[in-house]
Amino acid sequence: MGRVMRMRELEQRSGVGRETIRFYIREGLLPEPARAARNSASYSEAHVERLGLIKRLQEERFLPLAVIRGLLDGEGAAPWLEAQAFPGLDDVLRQRIDHDAPRVAAATIVAGGAATQELLDEAVANGFVDLAGDGTLTARDAAILKVLGDLDRIGFRRERGFRPGMVAMYRDLVDWMTAQEMRFFFEATAGQVGEDEAADMAARGIGAVNELIGLMRTKALLKGLAKRRAANDR
Repeated sequence: MGRVMRMRELEQRSGVGRETIRFYIREGLLPEPARAARNSASYSEAHVERLGLIKRLQEERFLPLAVIRGLLDGEGAAPWLEAQAFPGLDDVLRQRIDHDAPRVAAATIVAGGAATQELLDEAVANGFVDLAGDGTLTARDAAILKVLGDLDRIGFRRERGFRPGMVAMYRDLVDWMTAQEMRFFFEATAGQVGEDEAADMAARGIGAVNELIGLMRTKALLKGLAKRRAANDR
């Protein structure tokens, strides 16, 4: 049996506060501690290692907790979680799909009428886009904000119950789906192909999968509407 420790030592060893540790346990990101009694919890080196992994995924790969949870669910079969699997893939992929696209001033989008200040504030607060200290967005986040503005003008507005709940649903779904995609991708490629080939597969696959999802979603919507009509016709 490995060495055990109390919460105070786990905090010191991991650099993570006890409230965060308890939150991770509740959310299933950390295993439950051993308990000799109701108010006596013991932690192990496995907890220290898991906390270190969560911090790395947050700080080095900027992954949200929903994605990290998906990754950790398959950790036992996923040695690719460690950085030695294609360590430069994110930089190579970003260069291929972003092409050094310039950042966009959020104020310019608001001034141009593509989105309101309220919508911008809401999008930042709910994690839909990331606003830098200088008030700029990445080109991709600027595009997301403009689409949110389009949805607002189409009629998907807060007062009708669409924002931010509807977009949060998409965010959570994409986070979960991305976690599964990353697991499948790395398990199938790590140790099998070189980093250049992996980057090429990922760059080309993003567009193909985006198209696939759009087509499948439209098909599912039409099928769902047809079932609804059929049910009403009975």
